[in-house]
Amino acid sequence: MKNLIIPVEIKHRELQGALILSYFALKMGWTVSLGQKSQIFPFIKYFSKSIWFLKSIVPGELSNLKKIKSFGHKLTTLDVEGLILSNGKFGVIKRYSKESINLVDKIFFWGKKSHYEPVYKIFPEIKNKGYITGSPIIDGWYFEKLNFKKKYNNKKTILVSVNFARADPKFKNARKVYEKFYSGFKNYTKNELNEYTNLIESEYKLKDESFFHFKELIPKLCSEFINYNIIVRPHPEENIDFWIKYLSKFDNVKVDNQVSTSSQLLSCDYFIHFNSTMSIQSCYLDKMTIMYNPIKDVNLNNAISPITQDVSIICDNINDLFHHIKKPNYKKMSQKKNKINLYIKYKNEINKELSSILILNELEKIEISSNNSKDNLYSFLSVYSYLVFHLKFFILFLLGQLSFIVPFLKKKYERFKWRYVLGKKKWDKTSNKNLIDYFQSLINDKEFLNQLIVKKHFGGFFILKLKK
Repeated sequence: MKNLIIPVEIKHRELQGALILSYFALKMGWTVSLGQKSQIFPFIKYFSKSIWFLKSIVPGELSNLKKIKSFGHKLTTLDVEGLILSNGKFGVIKRYSKESINLVDKIFFWGKKSHYEPVYKIFPEIKNKGYITGSPIIDGWYFEKLNFKKKYNNKKTILVSVNFARADPKFKNARKVYEKFYSGFKNYTKNELNEYTNLIESEYKLKDESFFHFKELIPKLCSEFINYNIIVRPHPEENIDFWIKYLSKFDNVKVDNQVSTSSQLLSCDYFIHFNSTMSIQSCYLDKMTIMYNPIKDVNLNNAISPITQDVSIICDNINDLFHHIKKPNYKKMSQKKNKINLYIKYKNEINKELSSILILNELEKIEISSNNSKDNLYSFLSVYSYLVFHLKFFILFLLGQLSFIVPFLKKKYERFKWRYVLGKKKWDKTSNKNLIDYFQSLINDKEFLNQLIVKKHFGGFFILKLKK
């Protein structure tokens, strides 16, 4: 029996796809361990030799990749953020490196044009281990569409995505340090480092400006479309309390990022965003997808993904945006939909198989040593490792807190304070019942649900099996 380990970073972004992949893996006879990265990584050496399906292989996590490999595990990955690789070569080298690519056994890609080709251009090493399969996340879109139940009332609904965590002054510096660290900047030349630093600064300026424009837009939306539902979805990293307070005087608006993006998109009539990956999903689900971008600076606009623009109707002023809501151009949106297959591989008339099946067919080919076939996940040493892991992180967090008053700690430890705060937003408490209910909402398979065994480990992750 093969064991598949799926570490997740952001629950509401990744769990849906992870469960779809788990469903088919379980039916093929696998055992699946699933949970948030910080729940799983303390136990790397206590799992039996397994296949790991990672959400990324960013240069900044190279030490974890080496550790996983050192214990005889096999590494595979599909970058959850790989659908839109911004900023040319830096969009790629922030997510991959020669060393991380050499460590993995198989690399999966969302699509040819959007994902595989940009990576191959810089890292031709992927040729013999790269597979264009699409993502289980896309399968999640497909299944949720099949089982869709409208979330909101019968009023027309406008969903607005806000992703302006970079505009938050509280953690701006810590974020920059974090992004620099995980980009593998130590391998950059001096010129590359300067170029990358300037690029990051441009991205932050772009977010600052777009944040200003969306603060202006949303109240006007609420006032103009008084009989519509207005749903504002902040990114998990964003300060949701700001938007709740800022929009509190409007009765027709709700701030909500606790449900799946699929559920919200399927329930809405219009989707408004700024350079959001949700635009691809929105277009896939046949929603009126509008990018609001009144920014005139050409240099800043160069940082916007051409993909998000390709799948959206672009409005550069509020009046134009209102016009597209009142008189939606469905013909133009249909033309946008035709471009989707350029960027993602998904189940349609041509490709009959789900992405999860394509991925599992490749995982089945990976040979795992029969040595160390038994888990030691509940041993005394595993408990000790778990405690040490979290104690170490807590100490780093405290040093991050001190970075305000001890300047020499700032560069090295401030990012840990931000990561601690962010981690709580990425994964909330999840019980066995929560997980089973989520399966049930996605999969209409009573036999599978009757056979499903879900066991929660003391570290917080879940071990999934089917009854023999």
